[in-house]
Amino acid sequence: MAENKSQSNKVLHPFLFAIYPVTALLAFNAEITKLSATVRPLLLSIVGAIILLLIGKVFLKDWHAAGLFTTFALVLFFSYGHIYNELENVQIADIAIGRHRYWIPLWIVLFIIGVWWVRKANWNYEALTKILNIVFVFALIFPLFQIGQYKFWSFQVQSHVDEVDIPTSYEFSGNGPPPDIYYIILDGYARDDILSRFYELDNSDFLSRLNQLGFSIAYCSQSNYAQTQLSIASSLNSDYLENLNDRYKVGNTSRLGLPELIKHSSVRQIFENLGYITIAFDSGYDATRLEDADIYYSPEIVSDINDFEDLFIRTTFARVLLEGIAFLSIPPNWEARDQAHRERILFTLDKLKEVPDIDGPKLVFAHIISPHWPHVFGPNGEPVHEHPDSVSGYKNQVVFISDQIETVLEEIIDNSKVHPIIIVQGDHGSVIESPQRRMSILNVYFLPDDGDNLLYEGISPVNSFRLILNKYFGGHFTILEDFSYYSNYEDPYNYELIQNKRNGCP
Repeated sequence: MAENKSQSNKVLHPFLFAIYPVTALLAFNAEITKLSATVRPLLLSIVGAIILLLIGKVFLKDWHAAGLFTTFALVLFFSYGHIYNELENVQIADIAIGRHRYWIPLWIVLFIIGVWWVRKANWNYEALTKILNIVFVFALIFPLFQIGQYKFWSFQVQSHVDEVDIPTSYEFSGNGPPPDIYYIILDGYARDDILSRFYELDNSDFLSRLNQLGFSIAYCSQSNYAQTQLSIASSLNSDYLENLNDRYKVGNTSRLGLPELIKHSSVRQIFENLGYITIAFDSGYDATRLEDADIYYSPEIVSDINDFEDLFIRTTFARVLLEGIAFLSIPPNWEARDQAHRERILFTLDKLKEVPDIDGPKLVFAHIISPHWPHVFGPNGEPVHEHPDSVSGYKNQVVFISDQIETVLEEIIDNSKVHPIIIVQGDHGSVIESPQRRMSILNVYFLPDDGDNLLYEGISPVNSFRLILNKYFGGHFTILEDFSYYSNYEDPYNYELIQNKRNGCP
């Protein structure tokens, strides 16, 4: 009995392998995932390994054989989703092979063969255990090193952001109390000519109504970057990324530090030094969640699983349950995620209307992930579920968010004690990977006291706060040349300079 206990203590590889898929997925998504999001998948993986090991011991009568059975079963379980993802859209002889009806029987057959093989094969199980222990220890080293490296770099970047010397010489140059400042990002909102040409959507009435409210429209505006983190980090620090940190250059593919540049931006620090309170909203996207704002609004959304858990499930055999529950008349998981997304957007829109009633000057940051997918609103706000590439899904969501934001802006202006400063921008254009469509954005400004006289039609987000600080707070910023840098997600700092092709634009 003592010998068996000693042997069982050496059977480590099932637990090492159970930990590996969670750590590997976290390492790949470390820049957008909190460690806390991995706790449940990690615990469930370990508990699953324990249960399988105990079952194996009962039937195989040996801890080493049970360990081999457990690791084999876990390999099948954790590999299913990865293979399914790769083959989901593959066709052979007009047959779509990426279907559960083909792969589930195959996995069952493989499991039966594996159990038979473990039971009948004449292996030196103890020697095999030692080999597998070593293999999975080394397998774990790489993702753990990646995670540790990311956390260390993240700490360094945060320290660098905290050490940036922000001038304190700014002061409001007008009469009376300083204005509230609203920076509202409508994620993926394209310019009107792009909407007209590619989506058959004429939003000139929307722009005309904004103009009647006092907004100026930058009809030639393009984003400085093609991706959310790059774009917002640049605009909230009033500079191009290469000037903010020499990490952001060709050859680097990491977005490390961009969330810190967004959450503790120079713009935020300038206005907090001026006595402004910061108000922010839960965007649903971790990089733009300013959770340490003076006032942080987040809806009470009840969700069974977080984004990491959902992604993790889809890489395992458990996705069969996630996608097969429709046969049991249970709403699929995407319905819960869509509803949470709807609630978050509606909550933000409602709370924005209440902000003018809060005392004191306020810097308000709202990143609203719309009209960017997921496409969960019809044109009148009705719940829908459209494919990310759906033209009608994007078009209808533009109609919805345009109507909603117009009402919000009108109430903000009407209920503010002094005229606020408001910027409403797309962080990039429509999601379709066409550089011209991706870079052309909605960009409108409400600037009191003739601030609109300083605007020009091609102003880009990098100059938004430079202009505001110069006009209202005694700044002496140079207005930068408006560059539009397109890049794909896999190689974010390998830019293609996109010229403005709208007729009449410089």
